[in-house]
Amino acid sequence: MKKIVSLLLILYLLTGMVVAQNEEDVLRYSNTHLLGTARYMGLSGAYGAIGADFSSLSSNPAGIGLYRRSDFSITPVMHFGSTTSSYNGEMHDDSRSSFALGNAGFVLNFETKKNLSQSPVKSVQFGTGINRLKDFNNRIYIQGVNETNSLLDAYLVYAGNMNPEFLNSFDTRLAFETYLIDTIIGAPQPTYVNAYSYIGGFNGALQRKSVETRGSINEWVLSGGMNLNDKLYFGITFGFPWIRYFQESVYSEVNQTAPLKDLDQFNYVEDLETFGNGFNIKTGIIARPIGWLRVGFAYHSPTWYSDLRDNWRTSMNAYYTNGDYFSEDSPVGEFYYDIETPWKIMASATIMFGNMGFISADYEYTDFSNSSLKPSFDYSAANDVIRNNFGPSNTFRIGTEWRSGPYQFRGGYANQGSPFKSGVNDGQTQSFSAGLGFRSDIYFIDAALVYSFGNMDYYLYGVQNVRPNPVDNKYEVLNFALTVGYRFD
Repeated sequence: MKKIVSLLLILYLLTGMVVAQNEEDVLRYSNTHLLGTARYMGLSGAYGAIGADFSSLSSNPAGIGLYRRSDFSITPVMHFGSTTSSYNGEMHDDSRSSFALGNAGFVLNFETKKNLSQSPVKSVQFGTGINRLKDFNNRIYIQGVNETNSLLDAYLVYAGNMNPEFLNSFDTRLAFETYLIDTIIGAPQPTYVNAYSYIGGFNGALQRKSVETRGSINEWVLSGGMNLNDKLYFGITFGFPWIRYFQESVYSEVNQTAPLKDLDQFNYVEDLETFGNGFNIKTGIIARPIGWLRVGFAYHSPTWYSDLRDNWRTSMNAYYTNGDYFSEDSPVGEFYYDIETPWKIMASATIMFGNMGFISADYEYTDFSNSSLKPSFDYSAANDVIRNNFGPSNTFRIGTEWRSGPYQFRGGYANQGSPFKSGVNDGQTQSFSAGLGFRSDIYFIDAALVYSFGNMDYYLYGVQNVRPNPVDNKYEVLNFALTVGYRFD
């Protein structure tokens, strides 16, 4: 079982000690990115009261009720993720790009029969397909000299006075087998020292870490809706998301003590794969109280991920100046657990300017402290960290679209609030977007470009009094989407 450490030390992304099945997993799979159709992305997701777009099925399902005709659409997305890391005076950056399916699906519109013209139901709709909710593709590279402490100091705390046979097979046991930590001969109980102690103590190390992440969260949606007198629109979506997450990281320390060296350097490699499926329900309403105004409201239930599976393995090697080399691999760990993400609510309003265009705004509320790991008994410590450190998050989105004949011009801004309580970390993400569109009676084409960015502190490791300085990570994401759609009766 991996150690649970303070959220103040691990904060959102993976740290020097992989900590799966804890609060990091919950946060990673609870929030989503600004992805969808190009029209949705071009408006920065401010779409809750507009409707008639496939992304509505995963945001405000009532939007399906505004379809006048059936259509099919598909959206490929180019993703560019980069991170600039500043650690102890050194700055480095790395990036990763990917090409993926943003969404694909169809909506069928059924007008009511003429002999039912007295019914308030003007039409009903059915839609199904896939929406991409999150993209994990990125790379991080961190490097800097630490003159205060080492990862091995944290290992001494983890080892305590434990018998070597009971050390953690994924970290401290590997360090023991490669002589990075060892017991003092003749001590009345196991007492550990690290390899720097052999040369009189720690005097500084060049610390490096690279982290590469891949994968995504995609959601299969099954939706239905209706139009009542062109005034009220209702919708419901049954969502079936699935997670594919892959993380590979390498942490290295190079001893800076010269000329009296014994330990030259060591490397700690971690590989994590996570697979799982979930279920949620979304429902919403859109109203047109007057011709120039639309208002919307949506509720998203928690997503219940069941039987998430982690495959986790680590390895460690150490080089010594006398020519010794030691290497050790962990067993392959397989862990099963459940996650319940927080529910969310959305309120939206759109001001229409006839056929010229509109301005739309969305507000979204999510309380991340309502998320949890299950079984609760096994993960009580992690759930306590979630309740104590996560909190309400407020997201604001605004977008506008203006038309000139068959062409549309779009722009938007979004501010996704931090999931942490005040004083814990930043975690805020901002996005700017722009888009173009063309529509005819038969087909439509939309393009969008979204730039998102945010800062978040990142700790290489940490426990009790052993902490390095935080790494200042600046995350930047550029997504380009192209939607092609076909309308039919």
